Amino acid sequence: MKTETDYNAQAKSNPVFMTAKTAVYFMNQAGLTDSSKIVDALKLDGKIFQCVDSDTIMGNALVVEAKYRTMCRLIENAGYHTCVDLPCGYTPKALHLTEKGLRFIGLDLPIVVQEFEPIIKSLAANKNLMTFHGVDATNYTSLETALSDVDEPICISTEGMMMYFDENEVNAVIENIRALLEVHDGCWITPDPEFKLQFILSFRSIFGDGAIEKLMNVSGNAAMKQSDVSNLSNSFILDATNITASLKTTENLLKSHGLKFERVNVAENMPELNIYGKLTTEQIFNFKDAMRRCNCWIITPDSRNKFAMKKSSPFEMICKFDSGTLFIKLRGRIDSISAPKILTAWENEKSANVIDAVKIDCSDVEFISSAGSRVLSRIQAETE
Repeated sequence: MKTETDYNAQAKSNPVFMTAKTAVYFMNQAGLTDSSKIVDALKLDGKIFQCVDSDTIMGNALVVEAKYRTMCRLIENAGYHTCVDLPCGYTPKALHLTEKGLRFIGLDLPIVVQEFEPIIKSLAANKNLMTFHGVDATNYTSLETALSDVDEPICISTEGMMMYFDENEVNAVIENIRALLEVHDGCWITPDPEFKLQFILSFRSIFGDGAIEKLMNVSGNAAMKQSDVSNLSNSFILDATNITASLKTTENLLKSHGLKFERVNVAENMPELNIYGKLTTEQIFNFKDAMRRCNCWIITPDSRNKFAMKKSSPFEMICKFDSGTLFIKLRGRIDSISAPKILTAWENEKSANVIDAVKIDCSDVEFISSAGSRVLSRIQAETE
């Protein structure tokens, strides 16, 4: 019973984990090696996309395969033996990279790791080269603990994560990645700053301008259902309608965290894609041409800027029920690691007592993520 409660609490706190399942579904549509086995193990099928037309599925499969395979190539060429994939999601990247002899450390929400680790290891020929850890990207302690046995430079890869954060969270994540690179050395590779541009140019290249409105509607609706985020924007993400200005904003953001970056062209690093077999010659030409305007980013510490990591207090929670009122005292961080604990405690208290009111003391809370806000809002709604 406790395991089921924990899983449900994690799912309610972090619904964004479902977007990772859509990614592997699209990989399967593109015919990526091993993706069908993962889709089968997750029991995903076309029913979850029954309201989405075939063009939208095709366009998403194209974007997902292009990003995934370009990222794999960049990681391989970076020259580091250890890849830290944050988030690892449900993709076959662990299989691909360990087959190349790289060490793979998959980091994701506990709910993802709990479900995915046994699946991917059942398919792996090199289990000894892969490990998985449940973390919160905004929580440095969880990241530091996951890499406690790493004594060499690392290649951190983030794909499809940064757009789901608000400004507070995105700054925390960047600070944490900077801290990891300070400890271990290495680099951070991500396509996320230009994800909007890549989506728009990809769809336009194969379906024309008429596909853009449909793309944005489908993407926005899916985001709201799965993550409570509809605009998928923050200062790390470039504005596709004003690249020049937003590029400066992102540069200043990274500089404030002691980081510098290099943009590497997608077209120059993208292998031939499986999904080309479903496209016309003209569509393939247009897509390759469009990718000449898109880049992945390789981010490294700037030795000219000093860096000091801020320490945070551990999470603590005290619950007390008295005369119909539940008193909750919270301390430290409320994030994807701690928020499910709050929700589980709340649901246990509801089962044991008739609660007329809830008073939550957040005076000693140092950080609250979207997962934390979601849980506190849920408790508030259920007591009104």
